[in-house]
Amino acid sequence: MLRARLAPLALASVAAAGCAEDPSFWVRWRLQSPVEAEVSEAVELVSVDQCTELGITRVRISTRDGNNTLVDEREFPCFPAGFEDPDARAPGPEVGAGAYSVTVTALGRRDVQFCADEPVEDDGDTDGTEIDTSCKKVLASTAQDVMVQATGEGKQLPDFVIVGAPQCSDGIDNDRDGYTDLADPSCAGDRTALEVGDSAGAQILVRPELMSGNPNAYCGGLQLGEIELAIDGPTARKIRFPCTTTAQTISEPLDPGDYTLSVTGLGTNGKPLAVPMLDADVTAFTLAPEGFRSVDLIADFTIASFLAPIDAGFSFSLAILSGPDELPLTTCEPEPGLVLDRARITVLDADLQVVPTAALRDGQNPPIVLDGVATVPCAQLGKIRDIEPLVWDDAAPGHEALFLRIEALAPDSDVACYGNGDDPVPAAPNASLAVELPRISFDGACAGMQP
Repeated sequence: MLRARLAPLALASVAAAGCAEDPSFWVRWRLQSPVEAEVSEAVELVSVDQCTELGITRVRISTRDGNNTLVDEREFPCFPAGFEDPDARAPGPEVGAGAYSVTVTALGRRDVQFCADEPVEDDGDTDGTEIDTSCKKVLASTAQDVMVQATGEGKQLPDFVIVGAPQCSDGIDNDRDGYTDLADPSCAGDRTALEVGDSAGAQILVRPELMSGNPNAYCGGLQLGEIELAIDGPTARKIRFPCTTTAQTISEPLDPGDYTLSVTGLGTNGKPLAVPMLDADVTAFTLAPEGFRSVDLIADFTIASFLAPIDAGFSFSLAILSGPDELPLTTCEPEPGLVLDRARITVLDADLQVVPTAALRDGQNPPIVLDGVATVPCAQLGKIRDIEPLVWDDAAPGHEALFLRIEALAPDSDVACYGNGDDPVPAAPNASLAVELPRISFDGACAGMQP
């Protein structure tokens, strides 16, 4: 059986490297729980967690010709590498022109297919943990009829939808009581039933963000050491994990009742530093007896969420980009005939207005005030430079967001030859920014090598 590689849609016209065939079609799939299938459309497959929740480890793509003869069968992970790109698709086989039927089948643990109906009677003893393979019908998508016009056509098929197996036949201990599928007393021998334990529970996905996704913000720079999830209700819990921007899944058995969730950012000393605003529609919920709740919680540690102002600067390094395909250069002569002798460095606020109190550290000399007019010799920018501490706060005179703009100038000219004025770099407390300046002017004093 072929276990083929995943290739993005952008490569649909060319077979993946190392693959000798040109796919005649490309495939993507979506998953739905049996409950969701009754009330809503299938959502995009964006995380391996969606596969884990349904107990699906792999999928099998089967292609049959007009005579219902199997011409190709290949398997992929349920969430292949690259599927986070919504345009990524799995390659089908290279087949000739004609009519075909394509099906995507779900496979569970040990690559065993799920039963979508009651299996054939089996006289052997079972503890309920094995998935019976004696199925008259397996769990799979609805077949799609595909008309291939030419060999290796590379057409994009509509997304396939697989509805997951019921809890009592999905190979998962859904209620976390130590019993799986038919071994769980709550299934009572019915593979289409739900696993219901003695207590309620919740699965909480915490998605931390720093400064609304600022790429230069990091936990250490904000002095955050840990993140604490507090569950307030009949069963109180406090769960801590190291500060990260990687989503954390937390599953807890809880007694029935009303619950409220909160998130706190803790310093390295364990004391609260920040309390992010959370969606009230998500953080408060009621658990019915033997119920279960899945919560997706975004916790954005903005500057406004910090309990006290942050006093911190940031550093930067500078490189020149002569062209989109050129390597960044740390030089004041990036092109023949063009010399850069100074740079204008400006710190901007959230409204992209000049912060006149910003200053550049200058060794033993007084700091250089970055008022939007002062410049720094180019020769002094070949190393990492530091911006003096500023106040980060949501109240004046602090700043919730800061940006760094740099313009490199030729001698006797106030026109920037290189600069990032249209796209200043977002700064963050204690961040180290790698600033690359593109060419923005080719006239006058900037007339070096033409593009």
